[in-house]
Amino acid sequence: MLLKDVIAIMDSGQEFSIGFRTYSKTKDTGGEWRSFHRCRKKQDSSPAQATPGVSITETNKKHPNHFAHFTRNIVVLPSGEIVKIRLRLVRKFNGKTVI
Repeated sequence: MLLKDVIAIMDSGQEFSIGFRTYSKTKDTGGEWRSFHRCRKKQDSSPAQATPGVSITETNKKHPNHFAHFTRNIVVLPSGEIVKIRLRLVRKFNGKTVI
């Protein structure tokens, strides 16, 4: 499976399984293998979905800039844990090897 196919499926909002290596540039750590059997891409909240009475600047303090960093946030189901992944480190997607 090609990485562009992985991105297309993730961006469509479908549930998927994923396996990837971790890496933290700022902490200079990583290499741990992580896999999740049920997850989906975290949807960005728009101003219409924001909590009433809370300003947008309070809820979105920093833009994640996923395009430049080639990352995505995923939501692990059913726990709801949010995990940031680096797309170039994805090795398994829906049971298939990513090249």
